[in-house]
Amino acid sequence: MRVVVVGGGLVGTATAYFAAREGMQVTLLEQRHTGYGASGRNPGFVWLHCRNPGWGLEVSLAGRALYDELARELPQSFEFRAEGGVIYFKTPEQGVVFEEFVKARQADGLDMELIDGKAVRELVGPIRPDVLGASFCSNDAQINTPTVVDALAAGARAEGVDVREGVEVTALVESDGSVVGVDTNQGRITADIVVIATGAWTQALLAEHGIDAQIGIERLQVLATTPRPMDIRPVVYGPLAAKQYALFTGLASWKLDDFLAPYETETGNWMLQLVSQRANGETLIGCPMDYPTGITHDVTLKGLRDISLAIIDDFPGLRDVAIDRMWAGVLPFTSDQHPIVDFVRPGLFLAAGHIFGNAAGPMTGKLVSQMLAGRQPEIDMSACRWDRALGSVAGGESMHW
Repeated sequence: MRVVVVGGGLVGTATAYFAAREGMQVTLLEQRHTGYGASGRNPGFVWLHCRNPGWGLEVSLAGRALYDELARELPQSFEFRAEGGVIYFKTPEQGVVFEEFVKARQADGLDMELIDGKAVRELVGPIRPDVLGASFCSNDAQINTPTVVDALAAGARAEGVDVREGVEVTALVESDGSVVGVDTNQGRITADIVVIATGAWTQALLAEHGIDAQIGIERLQVLATTPRPMDIRPVVYGPLAAKQYALFTGLASWKLDDFLAPYETETGNWMLQLVSQRANGETLIGCPMDYPTGITHDVTLKGLRDISLAIIDDFPGLRDVAIDRMWAGVLPFTSDQHPIVDFVRPGLFLAAGHIFGNAAGPMTGKLVSQMLAGRQPEIDMSACRWDRALGSVAGGESMHW
């Protein structure tokens, strides 16, 4: 079977790798370079802490375990740290909510506990001295995502995949109602199956063929410091991030005002308040969220201001650190937070819409390869079917998880 995979992020490279291992003849096409999109621009959280029960949590747990397998099997190493994740809190009112949250997550099967302020300060050196506590989840981990994409691409090449970078797909090729290949800026490529794994670029690509893929775009802006001594072990969310998740907002003691900053009310954009530290010592902080009408990697002065306001008081140990660079990435999402992983037309398979792609992306590639091979996937994929009802994800409309 000849398979063309379009998109060189986590999902695309993993699909190519696993499909080749299934014995398929695979060509991977990436318009720029592998890891150019969301997979090369996100802060690297493998975040199970707030995955909803059901498919999202199941695939994320499987995806977390898959990283151990990939570390053994891929011909190239990648940066991966399994040191858990925390969401800290600063007020007694927030603490009551966190007690409920941790109990609910324990019931869902996560290895989570409520830790006190002293334990938080031991895990997160630069944090404010009066932090009261945090939820700690040992299932969480951290990747330097471009290194994972590079390793998957190397694995795909070792399995015989033809990885082509700088190749832009301009159209699908159809015959008698089936997709039989793609046209590109370097010519036509025929295939038995075309897999679209193009993340935030998916809706525009498929709209030209009358296919309405309800996949929206969320922009995150991230700032990186220069390398500094290692003193942040887990991946870290702040209390402002809690209101993004229904797992918090549905709790009995939840009050929005306890988790809302004045500047968020002013701008109308919420902060995914986070900090992490990579192996080389650089510290990543962020992330203002907004919902542009099209692909943009622009960073903004407002984004820089919001990051500063979200971090500077809560992390006094970072106030004087030098800033190295700032960037933005666009993440795909659907209204129900499940990606679309299914055949759309004969010969056309869609694997896109992963808002939590670090946890689910490589595992999705493995599942797609099983489906293409005609086997029952090891996880029930009915929650990701193409024909389910999805709500609007028009540009400018915010999305909460």
